[in-house]
Amino acid sequence: MKKSIEPKPILSPQLVEMLATYNEDGSVNLMNAAWGGQLDTDLLVLSLDKSHRTVENILREKCFTLGLPKTKDIVDCDFVGIVSGNKDKDKFEKTDLHAYPSKVVHAPLIEEFPISFECEVFKIFDDEEVGFYVVAKVKNIVIDEEVIRERGRFDTEMLDLAFFCPLDNTYRKFGPKVADAFSCGLAKKK
Repeated sequence: MKKSIEPKPILSPQLVEMLATYNEDGSVNLMNAAWGGQLDTDLLVLSLDKSHRTVENILREKCFTLGLPKTKDIVDCDFVGIVSGNKDKDKFEKTDLHAYPSKVVHAPLIEEFPISFECEVFKIFDDEEVGFYVVAKVKNIVIDEEVIRERGRFDTEMLDLAFFCPLDNTYRKFGPKVADAFSCGLAKKK
């Protein structure tokens, strides 16, 4: 038997997405962003609350980096997500993470994150009813070399990316392979 429920974030879990920007004084700001995704090969979209210091920084600089953390760094990632940069602008200094400047955009990269997107703001949507959205153009992707396999594919187990599951407010890790995409269904073509 099926039951109807109110709208919930069912399309999950999703990757933990960490937005890095520079504050006005040049210090590093890092935010755990709950809602984001990929629109196309080189376009990302983020749903953000305008009250975040990160939004102020993005609007000023028109760029940011989006890093995908490993599970081992989830405590620091959760910390910067629950502590406001408006109340503690030095929160990044309280983590065990290390930043270095991007060569592509005026934003920091986080050394510990195995994949980071260097992004420029493409478009901003600010609607009272729907929300505040940043669409960003991916200018470059920085990735740890040891996770790249033959033909440029990634070793997803070595990436060890963290996922956020809003259904039960937990962080999870990537599970085992279920099947090969774009080939497991070929048997049905016969």
